[in-house]
Amino acid sequence: MKKIIPIALWLGALSLIACALLCFESDLLWKVQQQNLFLCSSLFFKQMMVTSGGMLSYLGTFFTQFFYHPWIGVVMLCGWWWLLMWLVKRAFQIPDRWMLLTLIPVGFLLIADTSLDYWIYILKLKGYFFSATIGTTVGVALLWLFRILPHNIWLRMGLVVLTVATGYPLMGAYALATALLMGIWTWRLTNARKENICVSVIALLSIIVIPLACYRYVYYQTHISDIYLTALPVFTETETLYAYYIPYYLLALYFLVMAVVRLNPTKPIKPTKPIKPILLQALLLVALIACIWHFWYKDDNYHHELRMQRCIEQADWQGVIDEGKKQEGEPTRAIVMMHNLALSRLGLQCDMMYSFPKGSKKPNTPLHVFMYNTAGRLIYYHYGMMNECHRICMEEGVEYGWSVERLQYMARNALFNNEARATMKFLNLLRQTCYYGDWADHFEGLINRPDLMASDMETGPITHMMHYPDVQSAGDGFVEKNLMEVLSKTDANEPYFQEQAVLAAMWTRNAADFWARFEHYVNMHPNRPVPRIFQEAAYLFGNMENLSFTEELPVNKDVKENLHGFIQVMQQCNWKPNAQVRNYLYQRYGTTYYFEFFFLKDITYF
Repeated sequence: MKKIIPIALWLGALSLIACALLCFESDLLWKVQQQNLFLCSSLFFKQMMVTSGGMLSYLGTFFTQFFYHPWIGVVMLCGWWWLLMWLVKRAFQIPDRWMLLTLIPVGFLLIADTSLDYWIYILKLKGYFFSATIGTTVGVALLWLFRILPHNIWLRMGLVVLTVATGYPLMGAYALATALLMGIWTWRLTNARKENICVSVIALLSIIVIPLACYRYVYYQTHISDIYLTALPVFTETETLYAYYIPYYLLALYFLVMAVVRLNPTKPIKPTKPIKPILLQALLLVALIACIWHFWYKDDNYHHELRMQRCIEQADWQGVIDEGKKQEGEPTRAIVMMHNLALSRLGLQCDMMYSFPKGSKKPNTPLHVFMYNTAGRLIYYHYGMMNECHRICMEEGVEYGWSVERLQYMARNALFNNEARATMKFLNLLRQTCYYGDWADHFEGLINRPDLMASDMETGPITHMMHYPDVQSAGDGFVEKNLMEVLSKTDANEPYFQEQAVLAAMWTRNAADFWARFEHYVNMHPNRPVPRIFQEAAYLFGNMENLSFTEELPVNKDVKENLHGFIQVMQQCNWKPNAQVRNYLYQRYGTTYYFEFFFLKDITYF
């Protein structure tokens, strides 16, 4: 019966965690492995080991790759947490009546993974989704070994030194924290004061001296200010964001308390007060669940973006549209652009793009994150701007390290630029991963085969967009602005491209660019009805410029009536509509270019 209690508790807790991760964060887990990179090569291993804690990142990237199938990665993560709880129980001799204490470190590690928000795009620590779990597990195993060692001062001091000397190169700060806990815990394990002083002093000296020696003689890619923090994530952008360290602070506090407080597993439960430990653990469980719920990142736009990116990677354009239907609040510009991209792939953009919720909501994060970081390379690639996509990949590869996603886009860019050798270079790297060999084989078959590229599900539509001048922009970081300005000044004898050029000119609100792109579009479709939103733009620009041929434009009667009605309402409020008038205009004209032109011209394009 005693063995069943912890097994049932752990199984139930891990099952709930696994279900929550798979139900609510499946797209996040998939994105995490896209931002990860593990190569089955000796060179990759050597590159990971150039800093202390490299083995932890190596193992973390190895396990993270299995989030390609989220359920496999979750099973592995829960397996590590099961091992951690088992070790915590053994190391600290936690009695069955206090089994809930073993769940606390798992809860904090879960928070560390699910509270990252937009850091998943720019965090430099590799394998972070597993590294904290693995480092903590190994640390607890060493603490258990420290406790069960024979009562011998030399053995304990030797283990402390060995933990730092061997553990620091392998798992960085986790080895230092483990040695520090040994130096504290020894005071609870024995009453020999002189022995405890020796162990504590040796622990402190090892923690201080060994990292300095490694910095001086072994590692050359770590700044001296970071030598005691290796293998930990660095949440510093323009300033350090300490809120993201909270799970790590709580984890450290938990083990500090466990090292100081002694739980006596042999002490019987008082028969007169059996409710006390149950009540305390119930309160502790409620507090842990509340803490997890509070720190779990739950922003709707964030999850819409992740889902849309995953659908686009799978060329599931209807899936992007279906996700867009779930949009209730103001979307980010990345969501708007991915939705427009999906509409264009399905031939519905001119009919439905203005029906989507409007706005440009800033990402819900203290980070300075823009579309450039989240969906920039995706947008540039699918709109055929390979030079811009390549620039983002190179800049982020140098700044944040290489990932599967960046290597994929580098291969795609090289393929469209007819750089066969460069394409093969990136495809061969992807073949060293566990899951992307087939993807690499597929794209290798497209090299020097424009006919196959034109018919391929992914590359086919992009071939119609390859009409830009071969230039590199200044790259101010605003993806939509840069893309639209280039598109709005380019013509091509390609219907798909020209449609996008007209839409871009409408976005820039530049009348001269619009008339040039619109005229070319109309000449390409002499017997085809002009899309309604193009009629609206033409009639609006014609009236604004008082052009003589405005009334002769191929514009429907209701389009003209809508503009006159819209202008009349705007004139009645002196072109300064209050919230009520704006709401009326949105309800009446929200699906027209008129509303888009007047009310979205000054929004910030994050």
